[in-house]
Amino acid sequence: MHDAFDSSAPTEHARPLIWLSWLLGAAMLGALVVGILQLADASHFALVLSQAEPAWLLVAIALQGLTYVVQGQLYRQVLTAAGTSLPLWDATKLSLTKLFIDQALPSSGFSGAVAVVALLQRSGIAASQVSSCFIVSVSAYFVAYLLALGAALFIAIDSGHGSLAVIATSAAFMLFCGLMAIAAPLIAGLPQGALARRLQHVRWMQRLLAMVFAAEPRLTRNPRLLSWASGYSLLIVLLDALTLWALLHAVGHAAPFAGIFASFMLASVLRSVGIVPGGLGAFEAAAVATLSWAGVPLAAGLSATLLFRVLSFWLPMLPGFWLSRDALRAGAADHHETVTPDYWSQPLDELYASLKSGPGGLASDAAAARQPSVRRTYRPNLARQFGASLLRQLSSPLVLILLIGALVALIAHDWLDALIVLAIVIASALVGSLHEVRSNRAIARLREQVASRADVWRDGRLQSLAADEVVPGDIVELSAGSLIPADGRLVEARDCFVNQALLTGETFPVQKQAIRVASDAALVQRDNCLFRGTSQRSGTARLLAVRCGLHTELGHIERSLVLRPPETEFERGLRQFGGLLLRVMLVMVTAVLGLNLFLDRPPLDTLMFAIALAVGLSPELLPAILSATLSAGARRMAGRGVIVRHLNAIENLGAMDTLCTDKTGTLTRGVVALDGALDADGQPSTRVLRMAWLNASLQTGLRNPLDEAIGDYARDKAPAMTGADKLDEVPYDFVRKRLSVLLRDAGEPTPRLICKGALDNVMQVSAFVQQGDAVLPLTAERREALAARFAAWSAAGYRVLGLAWRSMEGERCTVDDEQALIFAGFLLFFDPPEPGVREELAALRELGVAVKIISGDNRLIARQVAESVGIDVERVITGAEIGQMRDEALINLAPRVSLFAEVDPNQKERIIRALQKTGHVVGFLGDGINDAPALHAADVGISVDNAVDVAKEAADFVLLRHELGLVRQGIDEGRRTFANTLKYIYLTTSANFGNMISMAVASFFLPFLPLLAKQILLNNFLSDIPAIGIAGDRVDADWSRTPHRWDIGEVRRFMIQFGLISSAFDLLTFGVLLYLVGEHPELFRSGWFIESLITELVIIFVVRTHKPFYRSRPGRFLLVSSLLIALLTVLLPYTPVGGWFALQPLPATVLGAVLLITLLYAACSEWTKQRFFAQASASRQP
Repeated sequence: MHDAFDSSAPTEHARPLIWLSWLLGAAMLGALVVGILQLADASHFALVLSQAEPAWLLVAIALQGLTYVVQGQLYRQVLTAAGTSLPLWDATKLSLTKLFIDQALPSSGFSGAVAVVALLQRSGIAASQVSSCFIVSVSAYFVAYLLALGAALFIAIDSGHGSLAVIATSAAFMLFCGLMAIAAPLIAGLPQGALARRLQHVRWMQRLLAMVFAAEPRLTRNPRLLSWASGYSLLIVLLDALTLWALLHAVGHAAPFAGIFASFMLASVLRSVGIVPGGLGAFEAAAVATLSWAGVPLAAGLSATLLFRVLSFWLPMLPGFWLSRDALRAGAADHHETVTPDYWSQPLDELYASLKSGPGGLASDAAAARQPSVRRTYRPNLARQFGASLLRQLSSPLVLILLIGALVALIAHDWLDALIVLAIVIASALVGSLHEVRSNRAIARLREQVASRADVWRDGRLQSLAADEVVPGDIVELSAGSLIPADGRLVEARDCFVNQALLTGETFPVQKQAIRVASDAALVQRDNCLFRGTSQRSGTARLLAVRCGLHTELGHIERSLVLRPPETEFERGLRQFGGLLLRVMLVMVTAVLGLNLFLDRPPLDTLMFAIALAVGLSPELLPAILSATLSAGARRMAGRGVIVRHLNAIENLGAMDTLCTDKTGTLTRGVVALDGALDADGQPSTRVLRMAWLNASLQTGLRNPLDEAIGDYARDKAPAMTGADKLDEVPYDFVRKRLSVLLRDAGEPTPRLICKGALDNVMQVSAFVQQGDAVLPLTAERREALAARFAAWSAAGYRVLGLAWRSMEGERCTVDDEQALIFAGFLLFFDPPEPGVREELAALRELGVAVKIISGDNRLIARQVAESVGIDVERVITGAEIGQMRDEALINLAPRVSLFAEVDPNQKERIIRALQKTGHVVGFLGDGINDAPALHAADVGISVDNAVDVAKEAADFVLLRHELGLVRQGIDEGRRTFANTLKYIYLTTSANFGNMISMAVASFFLPFLPLLAKQILLNNFLSDIPAIGIAGDRVDADWSRTPHRWDIGEVRRFMIQFGLISSAFDLLTFGVLLYLVGEHPELFRSGWFIESLITELVIIFVVRTHKPFYRSRPGRFLLVSSLLIALLTVLLPYTPVGGWFALQPLPATVLGAVLLITLLYAACSEWTKQRFFAQASASRQP
């Protein structure tokens, strides 16, 4: 399927034809210009071009630019219906790409559409969704041309210009459009027939048919979706015609739009089906001829048509070429997909040959040469990051409207105002972009510290590399806990079980084997393949990497909606907050614009004023403040040993009120020591120790601290122990909870199978017990005696494993051989409590965080550890009990229980989800393979640096040291980050909201606008400078002592109360200013400019703390920048720069009155704040 979407550069046969078509088009265009110059005065033609009106040229440019936005919106509409989102800017770039390839490879729009398909699919969107986008956009294109050309033909006939040639050509093209508009949706998604299979031998038909058959009929035959898409396509046609109409105005010839529209559509037939790029020459000739029907002179017609060609063809060619590079080079980048299309069915020798690799892997230089062709997740450089961020800032709808308003001001020759508006908008965008890029790069560097790694054979030796350095042809060694770094083929596998639910949705791990499967095997049937992003649950394996990065199965859907992280509570709150502000802005702007126009205010000034109000109310620095706050918190957490992997989870960490954790390594030291190897009677036994040592040292599966502890104990207690020859093994897994090794001891007549594991699981497969040299049946009485010893040791805090053995006949073993074993003895491990953990748990309780233990160990040892570190255990719930509970019962019980023991991985996840359903924000701290589901489910997933890869990948935070104190410090940082983000929101919803409402109301009764647009923007820009310091502001210790959650209701109440107070003082200021300066617009605006800006600075210090503002010390940058901006605000009207903004010096009485009102506002706001937060705190009490 992916090959069919390849839009690689044209073949060697096609290139001469393409160059010939370009030369022919250029010759036709040159001949046309020369011919018209013979008919018209050349000097007149030059004069027409040179005297083109700039205002109308700007209109034409804007109209032409909108065509790309509308085309992008068409793509977005289809993909949204398919369940995938695409940013508008990305969609617009696709439009430019399509235009360039359509012009460079003329094919009635198909070549550009194929390129768009290739780019969409390479960006990770599902093939069926991409194909549907292609079919719908093509069908909509033909519907739009059918309707528009029909209207144009009617206009031409009605005006007496409907010649037979015009009617025949137009009718033929309309018939073609109608057929394509109907056929494309109908055949999409149909199974391939005999004709289709024959046509697939034609290379370009392969691509087209692959797209057609992959489309989803529910989308391609959706009447509502087709109607919307056709409407967008028709709008593009109208915008093109309007562009030509505006250009005719620019060259001094006003003509009726209907005639221009008809001329443009009739000429566009040649542009669509011509053999030259974009109908070069043919379109111009037809347009000049048809425009003459509307009374347009030759010189004006050719001038406008050439200008249209420049705007619609030549100018977009450079960005189109730049953006289309990936599409033109798709074939080269996808090399390893094309040379290994069905790698799961190929013989290994052929697969090695196609990848130029071998059983020993690659040489380092060969691997380095392959790195550039492996498309990883996109990592832009600094310049691209900054450019993309700046474009996002400038592409805000409000900012775009403001920029258009500035262009209107330029057209009206108000140069200074336009330049001031542009300068402020660009400066604000630059500030936001710099902070965002700096924050993102800092986080990227931190994440690299805990990147997943892979064991790869390079240069004949096993090397540990970053997982994203794996390339096609690498040989990767895998074991239990490994995260698969690439899609590939198994070379060797031993009891290999893989969790691939991420891709296939399969609940249980799937066994993988080094076999061959059929070439038509579905993804779930490829039992000889491993896929990137999945994880190995048990066993060992050796993998030949075939596809890496974005070429993997996961890469194809990596950017789709399904794999995006779920929205956090804080993100959801911010979205609700944005929606609230948007509704307020829409009502306010509409009212201000309508009423001021009704009062006959100047339209341009009114429009700019209304837009500036909306910009003033919008929290345009919120993304930058949020990014800076989060990244600053992440850097501080990194300094304390906590790496943040998912930035937005910091707020969840601050809101966390329940922490679930295993006991090992968190509550205990995590340095497990073997305290004794005892026989079945509980006596020290060298025989038991030697069997345990052989089992631990010879196994090659999942390594764990218990095996290391056995090795350390054996070297200390019995350094002279002899080894044995390993024959086979059955690796450990989390279902059996056993590990068996088959070995041959010197002097022994038969091999022995030695099994080690959880005591109950070893006892299940034991039928005998060894007491001294005697082997006795394992009767019920003997089982009870063994269980009693186990219970006593567990209650004393020991972790107890069982050891058993049997003789074997052959030299291979399987799980089925784990039966009728001889129980040999016990292994006692001790992991003492971590020093200081009792105090850390007490500190967490003071922060409002309850700690619950979720352990796979038996209830006795888990209870002993919990009580030894100060956790009250009123009741223990075991995994067996949870297995019998309904979800409703667990939801009711989980919040009241502090210890869960003997649980399996799925039960850990159930416990966490039960706690979440009772309203708790739950964190989980884990480091094992079986912790991954719980880490995914938790609001806050926490792992450690030495955890298995799958656990680290599932976590939001990674601790560089296994210390509970790091979690407490992380909670402090999370709450600080949340507090500082909330401060900016409170600031935006108090002073900004009040000031903008005041200006909107004042504009209705004042005989002039209360502030000019440039003054509002300057006010907004200056007040944002101290606001940047909020990211590094101090947070009161009292606030950090309890968890806090997003409350949109509280934000709404705060906005109303403080907005009304701000508006009341603004209206008081209006009255005082009118009394003191009268109807003097410049002095009035100067006075209120100072008052509104200083009140915004004052409110920062009021809302940043719940204490009286003078009892909470602010951050240095916030304090210093606020004082400097306040001083600048007062002095600005007295400087030449103030004159640029129409500010005038204020008399001393006026300035004194303004400052007095500001002091009264600060006192009133402080009093209101105390009451507001006291009431809010009381309402949160249970």
